[in-house]
Amino acid sequence: MESSIIKQLENPKTEEYNILKDEVLGIEFNWTYRGSTDPSKNLDGEIYTANPIYQHSIVAGVDVNPEFLVPRVESKYAELVFVVIRQILDYNNIEYTQIHRCVINQLHYWDGKPSPPHLDHRFFHRNCLIYLNSFDKGEIDVYSEDGDIESYKPYEDDIITFDGYNHSVHQCEPMQRRVVIVFTYS
Repeated sequence: MESSIIKQLENPKTEEYNILKDEVLGIEFNWTYRGSTDPSKNLDGEIYTANPIYQHSIVAGVDVNPEFLVPRVESKYAELVFVVIRQILDYNNIEYTQIHRCVINQLHYWDGKPSPPHLDHRFFHRNCLIYLNSFDKGEIDVYSEDGDIESYKPYEDDIITFDGYNHSVHQCEPMQRRVVIVFTYS
């Protein structure tokens, strides 16, 4: 896929990636339920829904808690996730210096409406999403500074990256789940 906004990366599917994927999709993996992605951003209930989500925080960003001066590692899976992130970025020749935030999200069908468009941070960053499973629908829309909108339909093991633009996530079909590792970096 060639695009000016979203860039699809190659997935080297390393041994560590497969171990992490098995762990995350397994029955022992811990999830925290969040009643809403962010109710303050539910600007138009007719168009968007700040739907509930299950989340596993790997690195909490500095904008998560005003007391954080630096990102905080919060998961026993952090080292494995960092290895996988390094493998993916290095394999794709992407320069990076820091991970600002990293979570694993599990989204289920709620009402069929996409999430409100949002920025992950108010400073320069890039987003990267690693899709761990198959599901129907579940597109992501990315809004450029020029007002262009690009949609991407992810498939299992897809990886995409884009500059820190506003973006919105569509729900998957009922009786399915959308599991994705999301990290921001620069």
